[in-house]
Amino acid sequence: MKALTFKVCFSTAQFKDHISKMTRRTYLIPPPSAIAGTLGAILGLGRKKLVELSSEMLAGAELRSLNGRVTSLARIFKFDRPTSQLLALVKKYYEASYRNRKDKEEVVKSIGQLLTIKENEELYMPEYKFAIALNDESLLEDGMKRLRDFDFEYEVFGGNDYHFVEFIGDPKPAKIYNSREGYGYCPREDFEGIETESFSIAYDISMVKGAKCPIIMPVTFLANVRADYIQVYGAKIIAKKDLTVVDDGESKIFVYNVNPFLVAQI
Repeated sequence: MKALTFKVCFSTAQFKDHISKMTRRTYLIPPPSAIAGTLGAILGLGRKKLVELSSEMLAGAELRSLNGRVTSLARIFKFDRPTSQLLALVKKYYEASYRNRKDKEEVVKSIGQLLTIKENEELYMPEYKFAIALNDESLLEDGMKRLRDFDFEYEVFGGNDYHFVEFIGDPKPAKIYNSREGYGYCPREDFEGIETESFSIAYDISMVKGAKCPIIMPVTFLANVRADYIQVYGAKIIAKKDLTVVDDGESKIFVYNVNPFLVAQI
């Protein structure tokens, strides 16, 4: 199995957290499935081919820098009932204002359900190093060449098609081996600590406000993984046991089998 790393900088990025619904939160570091998708875009691989390769592909990432986060709010108007019912609800609201407080609270709650607020969270100017290992050496070499030549089959985006790449390239051949030390993220059950004396624990990305100290963020990956992981920005992770890393001489990045992270296509 051979490995490579490459840098990716996005103007903005959003790697949607699996457990959010109306609130579109983002992972601090993309899961292995998103990293595999980036390689697929570069090589022009379709979903079926990526799924075939995923059981023999390892991927991970390190967040090298982050300039902040952007949050936007939008109100969604839900017209999910006939006009006559909407008018009756508004009429009831004005009538309730002259009655008791309980009646008014119930009507206000009903109207509020029609005016849902959607929160959208994005990373601003994140820089990553992606790490990928493959058994298929010819594909890896093709990826290395395309990254050097900026010759991509499809556009690469930071999670979806309105988050743009600022820079992608600087591919490096890398070694793959086992180590207790690395960057990126690791399963919570294998997490022992980080190599620093001071750090912040962020339970959601809103707590990351440009702090220069290392950030520890617990996350949950679903799909077939269904496990808690610890993502770390700005510090080396110390694991309880040896895990697989990709080492390009500058960074040691934890990598994981891609297949369990894929969301089944319905």
